[in-house]
Amino acid sequence: MEVYTIGGMNPTLPSPFQMFRRAIALKCPMCGRRPSTMRRWLGHHERCRSCGIRWHREHGFELGPIALNVVITFFTLAVSMVVAFVATAPDFPVATLTASMVAGAIVIPLVAYPFTYMLWQAFDLQSHPPTEPEIAEARESLQKSCSDA
Repeated sequence: MEVYTIGGMNPTLPSPFQMFRRAIALKCPMCGRRPSTMRRWLGHHERCRSCGIRWHREHGFELGPIALNVVITFFTLAVSMVVAFVATAPDFPVATLTASMVAGAIVIPLVAYPFTYMLWQAFDLQSHPPTEPEIAEARESLQKSCSDA
């Protein structure tokens, strides 16, 4: 399978499996390289620094990764509560369970944050492949960044 390269104008996107695998590894879903759009743990670059594709491709893009983060957090907390209730029945340590669930509700979204953004970017690139103007813009941004350096 050929890899979609901005400079080479190859029209085939990577397979969905390959894009999601790259996203889990915090690599750019499009080109598979690092540095991707992620900057540190909670920050973003405007574009992938290797292929130039924008991470924020349309208005409201942030709603997808936030919703995915909420689903992952709630699912993890729900499974944890069920396991904790089954493991501690019939005498539930309410204070301990409450404290651990509150801590989980704070820690899980922070840990999942970069993964949900990269997964959503992979989903977005699969469902809305880059258009010709978007590819041209990415190419221009790479040329500009190379000339600035």
